[in-house]
Amino acid sequence: MHKRLLDILQNYLESSPPSLARPLLLLTTLFLANPVWATSLNELVQSGLQHNSLIKKSDLQIELTEAKRVESRAKRFGEFDMVGSYTHYNSPRTLAPIVPSALSPTSSVDTTQDLFSTGMQYSVPLFTGGAMERQVDIDNIAMQMSQSKKRLSREELIYNIRSLYISALSIEELIGSQEGYVEALSELQDKITYGVELGKRAKIELLKANNDLTQAMGSVAKSKSSLKMLTHTLQALTHYGTIENLEPLNVQIVSRHSSLEESNLAKLERFRVQELEIQKGSKLVKKVEASSKPQIALNAYIGHNYDLDQFDPFEKEQLWQIGLNVKWDIFDFGKTSAKLQQVKIAKLQAIAQNEATTEGFKKLFAKAINEIETAQTNYNTSESQYQLLQETEKIEKARYDAGVATLNDLLLATSKTELAKSQMIQSKYAYQNGVFYLDYLLERGER
Repeated sequence: MHKRLLDILQNYLESSPPSLARPLLLLTTLFLANPVWATSLNELVQSGLQHNSLIKKSDLQIELTEAKRVESRAKRFGEFDMVGSYTHYNSPRTLAPIVPSALSPTSSVDTTQDLFSTGMQYSVPLFTGGAMERQVDIDNIAMQMSQSKKRLSREELIYNIRSLYISALSIEELIGSQEGYVEALSELQDKITYGVELGKRAKIELLKANNDLTQAMGSVAKSKSSLKMLTHTLQALTHYGTIENLEPLNVQIVSRHSSLEESNLAKLERFRVQELEIQKGSKLVKKVEASSKPQIALNAYIGHNYDLDQFDPFEKEQLWQIGLNVKWDIFDFGKTSAKLQQVKIAKLQAIAQNEATTEGFKKLFAKAINEIETAQTNYNTSESQYQLLQETEKIEKARYDAGVATLNDLLLATSKTELAKSQMIQSKYAYQNGVFYLDYLLERGER
């Protein structure tokens, strides 16, 4: 985006009359100096939430859970079926059951060896011991779990994007600092080269300066390679497209006082999921217990039996019936008991997992607070050191120019200043990354 706009400005500048060339040149310079078209963190987050495959997978899981819930509800109302059959018998059969009182010596009974029947039947469970109701409850819980897991996935994605963004900004600032260090070493090298030509400096000093300059340039190259990798990772994670520049963040190092209250844990989605798992376990226990109760179903049928021996017209008889079926599992060699034991154990596992999640969360929370405080302390320390080392470097440079200090003294002072600045940059962004991680733990990423 940035590059395309620059190309447009350049083409327009070349085709503009001289009276407009200077204002356009000034506009182009301001455009280059200010990254107006830099990609912001919010843009990347929104793009990731919209296009990331894990979020799409969570949406599909919710749709799947909803379909299962609709299926469970529909089962309570039974089902209508169109049925049909054809049977060839070795001896004639009546089209319909015969009532003995209706038989007489002169009566005629329709029979056939080729019996064809069609009809419609309806069956519905009237009593299942509460098993169907419990299944509906389980599906409702599964829907709530899917929604909670989706929100957790969104929070995790937001943190991952933020963490990568912070790492990229940190490297960008480190590159700026390293390039300044390279420039300072380059100026020093030029000064030493001039001194060697005049015979005032030893050639060994030039070799030392060249060595430090080469190492510094190598560090810049490595940092740019790392930045490129992070940028590509961000592009893949967010499906944003080409990322050329990142919008800076205003990182403010302030003291934070965060405490963890037990009453607030239940409000977090990760603990809600665990609580729903326990509820699901209770419903499963009741569902299995219901299978040991009598199962009552209503069945109804209406249809016709046809005599295929008579084609013109077909002989047929209408039949209909309605009845109740009862099934009671009184002994299954311990199958139901074993299944009941399984779901009870699964419920106990859910309770244990909830406790483990609570313990693990408290450790992660304490670790996040500690990392934030450590980063804040390191930043303040590095900032103070950097200010002092800047003054030391100026003094060592003046002493070297006056011939009082050696090149090693100057290079050591310069490298210490650069190291302190690098540590200050890293601590600043480590602090912000810790804040983002705390937001992830407390599920505040979308707020």
